[in-house]
Amino acid sequence: MQKNSSSIKSSTDILKQAIQFIGQHNITAIPINYTVSYEYCRGHHVLLRQAIDQAIVNKQPITNEAIQGWFDAFLLGYDLSELNKSHLDLNNIVDQLASTTTQAEEDVNQYDTSLKECKDELNETLDTSSLSSIVSSLLTSTTAMQIAMEQMKQQITASQCEIASLQDRLALVTIEAVTDPLTGLANRKGLSMAINESLSTALQSKNYPCLLLLDIDYFKKINDSFGHLVGDKAIKILADTLKKQLKGKDTAARYGGEEFAILLPETDLQNAWKVGENIRRVVESLRITRSNNHEEVFRMTISIGIARYQANQSINDLIELADNALYQSKNTGRNRVTIFETKL
Repeated sequence: MQKNSSSIKSSTDILKQAIQFIGQHNITAIPINYTVSYEYCRGHHVLLRQAIDQAIVNKQPITNEAIQGWFDAFLLGYDLSELNKSHLDLNNIVDQLASTTTQAEEDVNQYDTSLKECKDELNETLDTSSLSSIVSSLLTSTTAMQIAMEQMKQQITASQCEIASLQDRLALVTIEAVTDPLTGLANRKGLSMAINESLSTALQSKNYPCLLLLDIDYFKKINDSFGHLVGDKAIKILADTLKKQLKGKDTAARYGGEEFAILLPETDLQNAWKVGENIRRVVESLRITRSNNHEEVFRMTISIGIARYQANQSINDLIELADNALYQSKNTGRNRVTIFETKL
């Protein structure tokens, strides 16, 4: 029990230290920054600790770029599932609270036993000295009980505050871990999770999902001609369009740069093509304008590639086939939808 209590305190303390470290150095609360901060405070990665300590000694700002460098150097390969440790820490606090409540219950039972003993003694004697002793014993037990209950109240209040704070922060970290910050769509990790979830049911029903990969045509030219702000605006507009066109369990993700992905669970190639073609037409009709004067800057088009999951494929296989179809769309004139057809 002592060892478990020590472990709970240790994990909770590390979590507090990591959150405090992020606040002290004005670090952006994104998953990689949280992971590096937590590992720094935990102290298991000696080289990571030395590198960050040296930066602090040299009064170097702890920027997102610096943290990304430390992550690549010392923690590359660190799986996102490590964030689950934070949830375990939260559960440990709950366990600690439950333990405190159990102890209070034992104290109440002990107090109840003391009262019964005093009652029995009162029934047996009315001697003045004995009565005084019984009253004194009751007062002592009552005082001890009051102290125990006050301690429990303080512990519960503190634990509730900790839990609320950690839940808020962990909810933010969890969402950010699977969300693209520019568009609000799923990121690669979020897409991977959605594909895995879809396949978990599709493997039973054999009604497999389709994957659409799409990107903005001539996006580099857009950035070079009009600047990155306009490029970002085009990305956001496309993301908003995808959100409006999809429904149900469909998942839209920003796959990287100007490339997006759409997962259509339990959808055949014909219906996936209809979805893709509808999105292509909607995007083609959009007008990208300047924010200050609403002057039309350019008209955006997209190219789309579609593949459907086949039995015994890996997720990477599915992505590669959709990517091949995408490049076929781009190599045959752009602004079109291409289905990857398996050649027999």
